[in-house]
Amino acid sequence: MSAIPTIDYTSKDYASLRRAMFELARYRLPEWTDQSPSDLGVLLVDLFAYMGDVVLYYQDRIANESFLHTAVERRSVLNALRLIGYELTPPVPATAELTLFFKKPPQGAATVVTVPRGAQFATAETNGGAAQSFEYLGENIDIDLASDQVTPTQDGKRLVYKDLPVLQSISLPTVTLGSSTGEPNQTFPIPDTPVILDTLVVEVNEGAGWVVWDRRGSLLYDVAQDGHVSLSDAEARDYYTQFDENDVCWVVFGDGTFGRRPPIGVNNVRATYSVGGGKAGNVPPNSITVARTKIDLFDSVTNPLPAAGGADHEDTGHAKRVGPLAFRSRQRAVTLSDYAALALQAGGVAKVRGRAPNWNTVELYIAPEGETLRTVPEELRRRLISYFEDKRMAGTFVEILNATSVPIDISIEIVYDKRYRLDVVRRAAEAAVRELLAFANVDFGQPLYLSDVYGKVESVAGVAAMTVTRFRRQDAPQLLPDELAKLAAGGQSPIAKVKVDIRSLLERALQINVAADGRIDIEDFEIPVLGALEVRVTESPR
Repeated sequence: MSAIPTIDYTSKDYASLRRAMFELARYRLPEWTDQSPSDLGVLLVDLFAYMGDVVLYYQDRIANESFLHTAVERRSVLNALRLIGYELTPPVPATAELTLFFKKPPQGAATVVTVPRGAQFATAETNGGAAQSFEYLGENIDIDLASDQVTPTQDGKRLVYKDLPVLQSISLPTVTLGSSTGEPNQTFPIPDTPVILDTLVVEVNEGAGWVVWDRRGSLLYDVAQDGHVSLSDAEARDYYTQFDENDVCWVVFGDGTFGRRPPIGVNNVRATYSVGGGKAGNVPPNSITVARTKIDLFDSVTNPLPAAGGADHEDTGHAKRVGPLAFRSRQRAVTLSDYAALALQAGGVAKVRGRAPNWNTVELYIAPEGETLRTVPEELRRRLISYFEDKRMAGTFVEILNATSVPIDISIEIVYDKRYRLDVVRRAAEAAVRELLAFANVDFGQPLYLSDVYGKVESVAGVAAMTVTRFRRQDAPQLLPDELAKLAAGGQSPIAKVKVDIRSLLERALQINVAADGRIDIEDFEIPVLGALEVRVTESPR
């Protein structure tokens, strides 16, 4: 009889399980010699190996999903981080500032017009996607067209009101969430997504009419913006919210010990809210041109600057990095890394860099979410300052500042392969440079290298050879000495009659248009952006 086969616990796939069972069969059933595919025993072995392969696969997946760093499913990451009190950020709405144009009021007519709360504006619908809606969610604004609240246009025919803050949102009618059974820890999903929490109002009919309940961060305790800690006792009309992996917002009530249970009733839980959010709201300038709300003497609307701050739900990779940092800070900002981690957790912030100019001031340089770098919208600035109010150390002041953009001028001369179309090669080369300096691919203090430009453009199909003739900061000082400038101008040049572009030759010889050592240094609070781009294409001589 053969030796007892050893158990190899790493045999978890179909082939390994099948081989192990045949080895065991030779030990247990030495008389079984017919192991051809037509044998019933072989069929049973194949079936058990297949079943074992499936079961062990799911066992491994379950084990992997139990740990943060190996989890793949969004639900697993969400639940793992929820154990340390970290919630994944839901979609964040973009903000924009609108410029409204009004007709001049007729002689003797009323000059005051009102922009109501909830006034809706939108982008025009395109073939590429649906229109993006924006709302004004402040108090009603009375605009006197005969006052300095407005300024006339250059032609004097219209009046301009600037900087109306709007949010990427749509207010929806009140929705019934369901009926309370009186049980502890009742949950109700909100049917529309993504919900903007700051607009959520939950009401419960307790028998004598609708009563507004209070939203808390936790039913165990809640820290207000002024730092005051309040507890949810058995009589507190409190609830909290959680977002699941599909961005559905769930309203969660108490168990009768921490937070009151809603009384039994039929359709006695309802909610009013707005929905909105996502990167789609970061629309380009002059794209919000539709007014859906009637306003007296209104003529037109636009957004001079791009909308910013809109973000999709937090990526699981980002959550894995930031979640443990936020746990270590325990929702308290002490070090600069704490402030940076919490700012990214707040939503709407793409990049952040902090510094402490003195002992009680923290400056956060913010680049809001969007396709391009822009200034921080006032609405996002106020939200971040409010967000840090209960997290900063006592006596510490938080300032939200704009990241400094550094335009980079790039000029390229390309020799292209005549087998390709010239215009196609030029567009592809320009796209490659734009991708190199795209907002998503740069960061604070990130230096730029000439070799990256060569690597990007030379990988474009149809580029036979190239030379970068300009690679410099737009604000870099002119390095050409006065004497050489005069020589280039031909004023005192002994070779002024030579019909060549002497200045161009001198600049290229001295490489004043190409950063020294092929490197452009970016300061700590600066972010590079593409400035002037020029791509010249000539045919290959071959």
